[in-house]
Amino acid sequence: MRRSFASRRQAMAKLYVINGANQGQSFKLKGDIISVGRSADNDIQVKDSSISRNHLKILRRGGLYFIRDLESTNGTFVNGKRISSGKDFEVKDGQPIIIGKVLISLGTPCQEDAISVQDAAVAGEGATTGIFTQDRRRPHTTTKNLELIYKVSNVLMQSLDIDEILEKILDYIFDLLKRIDRGAILLVNNETGELEEIIGRSKFSSGKAIINYSRSIVDKVMKDGRPITMSDLAQKNSGSFSDSMLHMKSVMCVPLISRSQIRGVIYVDSVSKSFGFREEDLSLITALSSPAAIAIENALFYSNLEKTIEDRTRSLRETEERLRESETRFKAIFDNMSSGVMVYNTTGNGRDYIILDLNRAAGRIEGIQRSDVLGKGVRGVLPWFEEAGLSEVFGRIAQTGKPERHSLTISKDGQVTGWREYYVYRLPSGEIVTIFDDITEKKRVEAEQKALQEQLLASQKLESIGTFAGGTAHNFRNILQAISGNIEYLEMVHGGKTEIREMAKSVHDSVEKGVDLINNLLHFSKRGGELEVADLDLTEVVMKSYEIIDKVFDKNIEIKLDLEEGLFVRGNHSLLSQVFLNLFTNARDAMPQGGRLHIQAKKMNDKVVSTISDTGFGMDKETLDKIFDPFFTLKDVGKGTGLGLSTTLGIVEQHRGSITVSSNPGKGTKFTVTFPYATRDILEKYEPQKKLVMGNGQKVLIVDDERSALEALANLTNALGYQAISVEHPEEALDNYKNWAPDIVLMDRSMPKLDGITCLREIMKTDPDARIVIVSGYDESGQDGIDETVKSLIKGYLTKPCGTEELSQMLSKALET
Repeated sequence: MRRSFASRRQAMAKLYVINGANQGQSFKLKGDIISVGRSADNDIQVKDSSISRNHLKILRRGGLYFIRDLESTNGTFVNGKRISSGKDFEVKDGQPIIIGKVLISLGTPCQEDAISVQDAAVAGEGATTGIFTQDRRRPHTTTKNLELIYKVSNVLMQSLDIDEILEKILDYIFDLLKRIDRGAILLVNNETGELEEIIGRSKFSSGKAIINYSRSIVDKVMKDGRPITMSDLAQKNSGSFSDSMLHMKSVMCVPLISRSQIRGVIYVDSVSKSFGFREEDLSLITALSSPAAIAIENALFYSNLEKTIEDRTRSLRETEERLRESETRFKAIFDNMSSGVMVYNTTGNGRDYIILDLNRAAGRIEGIQRSDVLGKGVRGVLPWFEEAGLSEVFGRIAQTGKPERHSLTISKDGQVTGWREYYVYRLPSGEIVTIFDDITEKKRVEAEQKALQEQLLASQKLESIGTFAGGTAHNFRNILQAISGNIEYLEMVHGGKTEIREMAKSVHDSVEKGVDLINNLLHFSKRGGELEVADLDLTEVVMKSYEIIDKVFDKNIEIKLDLEEGLFVRGNHSLLSQVFLNLFTNARDAMPQGGRLHIQAKKMNDKVVSTISDTGFGMDKETLDKIFDPFFTLKDVGKGTGLGLSTTLGIVEQHRGSITVSSNPGKGTKFTVTFPYATRDILEKYEPQKKLVMGNGQKVLIVDDERSALEALANLTNALGYQAISVEHPEEALDNYKNWAPDIVLMDRSMPKLDGITCLREIMKTDPDARIVIVSGYDESGQDGIDETVKSLIKGYLTKPCGTEELSQMLSKALET
C-alpha cells in the first residue's frame, strides 16, 4: 500500500501544459505548496494574459493533491466546472484543469477530449445553472484571428450583393470552425419587423438548407443583444428544452449589431459533439459579427437603394411616358381646337409681345403660317392689334393677372372687315395667352336675323295695318257712300244753282281724297283687289299727272319736263299716276318758298328710268333711312298721313320696278324710278267713260244696315227713274221679298245677325231668277273679296262709294240679263 501511494506521488510530481501558453512544457512539483501564476515570483510561471498574476496554489497533503483558486479573474475549471475561490478542490491524476485559457493536468497528460472540456469551461464560465450561458467577458481574440477578421472584412466590404455576402460569411465560419455542423444567418425584415432565416447551411447536405434553429436562443440574443453559447446540452435539464434543441449538443448565437441596432443573428450549432466550441470560436464569431453586420447593412442599403433607384427610374419612365402622352394629347387638343390660341412673351417692359406659339385654328383665322410668325412681334403680324385695343388689354392683364373677355372689331382702311371674340389671361410664367374665335359670320347672321326680325316686324305692322285698313275701308266707304250719294242727288235735283254746283264740286273733291286715302291704305297693306294691267306709254302717264299739278301748284315753282316718246311699260294707269302725283306733291312740299322741279324720263337699255328732282331743303341720312316707313312724315300734324311714299314704294314693287332716293340737306332731293321696258306695239289708251243710264220705274230692293248709306242709295235710285224699296234688316227683306217682287236687289255684304251673302242665298232659294248686285265697302277681289260660287249667283259688284253713273250702268246691265 505504501508503494502504491509513493508511486502515485511520484506520478503526480509534474504539471503538464496541454494547450495554451507554454504548451508542451512540464514542471516538477517541489514541496507541498506550489504557486502557479503569470508573475515570476510563482513557483510555476505561465505567461498567458488570461491567467492572473497569482492564479492558484497546488497543495499536497497525505499523498493527495488539492488546488485552491486565489480569486483569479478568469477562474479555475476542473472537468469543465469552475471551482470556488479560496476552497481546496481535490484533483485526480490526469484530470483536465483550466486556468484562464490554458489547459493543464497533474501527474499525467489529460485525456483526448480535454480540449473540448477546455472550450466548454471557457464558454460556460460564470454559469452553473439554467439553459443559456451568456459570455459577459471581453472577447479575447488572438492576433491570428484579428488578421483573419481583417481579411474577411475586406472581402465582405468588396461586395454589395446580399446573397453573396451571406454565402461568404457562412463559408468563412464553416472553414474556420470545423466543429460546426449547421449554421444560419437570420435578419430582421424592415417592413414587417419579423426575424427571417435568410440563409442556412448544413454539412450533412449540399447547397442551402433550412435550419431548425432554437427560437428561444435566437429570441434571447435579439432581446439582450449579447452572444450566447451552450457547450453541453446533455448536462442541462432536457425538460426545459424546446423540440428544436433536443437534437443539439452545442449552440453558439451572436447578434449582428450595426449603428447600435440589432439587425439579426449568426447562429451555429453542433449536433454531434458536446463542448463543440471553444472560447476562441465565440470570440472569432463575435468579432466577425460587426463587419458582417456592416457589410450586410450596406448590401441591404445598396439593395434598397437599387430598388429605390429602379422604382424611381421606373416611376420616372412612367412619368415621362405619361408626360409624352399628355404632351401628345395636349398637342392634339391644341391643334384641333376650333378656337384660335396664341401664346405671347412680354418684352421691353410691355412695349411688345413676341409670338411663342399658335395652333392651326389661329393660323386659319388670321391667315398666317406658324413658321412665318414664331418669334415675331404681334404688331407686325396683326396690324389691327393697336386699333382693336389689344395692346391696352395685354398691358393691363400683364400687371393685374386678371383674365378678361372682349369683342373686337377688325378694321382695314377705315372699313370693318371682321369681328373677334377674345379671352385673354396670364400664365404663372408671365406669358400671355389668347383664345379667340372669328365671329364675323356670326355677326353677319345676327345682322341678317335682325333684318329678318325687322322685316317680320314690318310685316306684322303691315298685317296690323291691313287688318285695320280692311275694317276702316268698309266703314269709311259707307260714310263716303252717304256723302257722295247725297251730294250727287242734291246736284241732280238742284244742279242749276251755281252755289249748289260749287258745293257739290268741293264735296266730290273731298270724297275723291277719301277714296284715294282708302285705296292707298289697301294697296299699301296689299289687301286691295287684283292689279289690272295693260301696256302703257309712261310718258302719257307722266303728262296726265303733270296736267293736274300744273293747275294746282303755286307759280313760284318752275316745272321742267324732259320726256322721251315711246316709253312703254306694263302696268295700271291709275296706280302709276298715283306714284308720280305722290312724288310731285312731295317735291312741292319740300319747296314752300318756291324752286325748280325737274321731271325726266328716258329709255336706258331694257329699262324705263324716270327721275324727279327738286331744289328743296333736302334730307339727312337718318331721315332718308325712314322715308319709306309707314306713317313717317316730316309734315305738321293734320297735313300728312305718312303713307304717300310707303304706298308709292308698294305700287312700284307691284310693277316689278324699283325706286331710289338721294338727298343732301339744303341741296334738294332726287327720286329715281325704274320699270321694265315693254315691247308691245299696240297700247291701250286710257279713256275713262262717263255715261248716265236712266231707269223706267223698275222696283229696286236696297238692303243696308247703314241708314245714311241706305238713304243716299235710295235717293240716287229714285233720281235715276227707279222705284226704291229700302230696308235696314236682312230678315225683313227675306220676309217681304215675295210681296214686294223687286226687279233687282242691291245687297250690302257685312251686316249684323244675317250677312248679305247668306241673305242672297236664301233669296235665291225662293227665287232662282232673282237679280242681285252686291254693294259693299269691301273690294270684290283680294283678301276680303268673294269666291267664285258667290260671283256665280250675283249679277254684279259695286264698291262703295259708287257714283251716279257707275250705279246707273250696273242697274241697267243687271236688268238686261
